[in-house]
Amino acid sequence: MRVTEVLREAWRDLATGAGSAVACAVVLAVLIGGVVGLRTQTVAGDVRAAAQWVVSGAATQVFTAAGRIDGRACAALADEPDVLAAGALRRLDDGMVVAALPGTSIPTYEVTSGATSLFSVTGTTGGPGVVVAPEVADELGVHPGEQIVTPDGPVPVAGVYSYPDDGRDPDLAYAVLAPTAVDDAPFDACWATIWPEDETALASVRRTLLPATGSEEGERSTLGQLNPRSGTAFAPSELPTPGVLEGAALGLGLVVGGAAILRRRLSIASDRHVGVSTAAQALGIAVQHLAWGVVGTALALAVSVVLVRGLPVADRLPIVAGGAVLCGLGLVGAVAGGAAAVPLIRERALHRYFRTR
Repeated sequence: MRVTEVLREAWRDLATGAGSAVACAVVLAVLIGGVVGLRTQTVAGDVRAAAQWVVSGAATQVFTAAGRIDGRACAALADEPDVLAAGALRRLDDGMVVAALPGTSIPTYEVTSGATSLFSVTGTTGGPGVVVAPEVADELGVHPGEQIVTPDGPVPVAGVYSYPDDGRDPDLAYAVLAPTAVDDAPFDACWATIWPEDETALASVRRTLLPATGSEEGERSTLGQLNPRSGTAFAPSELPTPGVLEGAALGLGLVVGGAAILRRRLSIASDRHVGVSTAAQALGIAVQHLAWGVVGTALALAVSVVLVRGLPVADRLPIVAGGAVLCGLGLVGAVAGGAAAVPLIRERALHRYFRTR
């Protein structure tokens, strides 16, 4: 039987529904979609949890040593591979005096330029001016681009940083951050957001400590999370043992492919009886299973695409790619299972197949 005839017969079976292509595609989509969905939901959940971990301040390490932090070394931490942002802070003895609040001052911190990247800031942090806490902005009624009137003249507001009351150190809940050029004067603290967790980067944070001199001998440095409420380490979900999901996808494909052949054993045995070779039947079945298998696995992959909605593209693509691998294995199983099951159908059992149809 020529290949063109085999392909033509395979097309007829698909077009007429003789091979139950729609039912097989749906069954394959449901089974493989379950495996893909399990993996995608687990990995995507970890990605979202990790993002929340970073946003909450749990990934931000605060190294404090009053008057002993090297601002240049701290700012340079931003160049480390796993450091998302870093900056040094020092509190001014005299806070910002505001004309609207005579007799009081707002705690003010001089910070290195990269320090504002440690926060979620509304406004243009690259422009001149200070970055204020939400409570300060509300109290003074100022927004990014406006000015705070002080006895020494107006001070532009470059942005408003987010600082929720979620367990983090409350010192900056009501404060003004004033970006300053790094000089030889020491700072009081070095903040660094490290993700993924990296002991090498953490050791670099400790190395921003300047040598103690004179009265500083008794000063102690401390290192801790900005917000320890979520725990000291991020704990991702446990995926099944490597190879389990892949084996499940391949196995389910084999089962669906083989079961589809068992449902057609009467017609396959009949074709064998009139002279169609086993090889030609296996090729035709492989073509048919490839056709509905592609549809079924595409539907299964759509589950992964839906579950990763809202994630950054850089996070979505690897997750969907992992789902595509599982779908590919399911497709291979469906095709291989069908082709491998064809020789199991015996022509001599034709009458038995007919009686039990």
